[in-house]
Amino acid sequence: QESSSSGSSSSGSSSASNEKADVKRKKKDNGESAAASEVLPVPQETSKLDHLTPPEEGIQRFLWAADETGPLGLRFSGGFPPLILAVIPDSFAAKKGVPPNFEVHAINGHALVPQNHEKVMSGLKMRPVALDVRPQGWKPREKVKELERKREREEAERQARVEKEEKRREQVAQEVAEQAEREAAERAVREAQERQERAELERRAREAKAKQKAKEEEFEKALTADPPELRKAANDLMEANYGSAGELKGRRGLP
Repeated sequence: QESSSSGSSSSGSSSASNEKADVKRKKKDNGESAAASEVLPVPQETSKLDHLTPPEEGIQRFLWAADETGPLGLRFSGGFPPLILAVIPDSFAAKKGVPPNFEVHAINGHALVPQNHEKVMSGLKMRPVALDVRPQGWKPREKVKELERKREREEAERQARVEKEEKRREQVAQEVAEQAEREAAERAVREAQERQERAELERRAREAKAKQKAKEEEFEKALTADPPELRKAANDLMEANYGSAGELKGRRGLP
């Protein structure tokens, strides 16, 4: 009896330990199954857009969420950067207000340049996606500032050239005026000298004429003092042809 009682007690204790082990095993299995049944959050692809910096001034950004699958609703031109030729009515792009005739600036932050062709094309097929567009002729602010500085520099250089040219023209005009003034003064001196010389010549001519007239008058007086026959003979002699024979009558001693 003692042996049977001891065997029964040992079997009872082993069964109890087995039950406890089963309970622990069940708890462990339940814990593992519960952990296995939990759905871990899958990181959305929006995390890929977290690195995007705010768009520059003049750039418009449009976002397609992860559930907005399908075509964007845009028709692009070829080349880089592509131009939005058309926005399909009732599409995601139309609902978001994507403007036509704008250039595509970037896809998911990647600039539209040939080097980023693969990244851009793969980005367009993924969701979410960020589309940055810009008006035609847009330039970065730094580029605009650089162009403004260049225009200001060119304008300052042009203004300096204009001022230099104006000074040169003023100097030339002043030199021309001074030259004209000198020439006018020299011309006035020459004209005064010429008038003085003409007056002197006229005076000498008048004096010579007066002397000649006085001689003629004195000669006439001398002629009038001779007898009429001698004056007539002198006149005939003066009017005769050279080498012709002449006959003089009158005062003795005449040849």
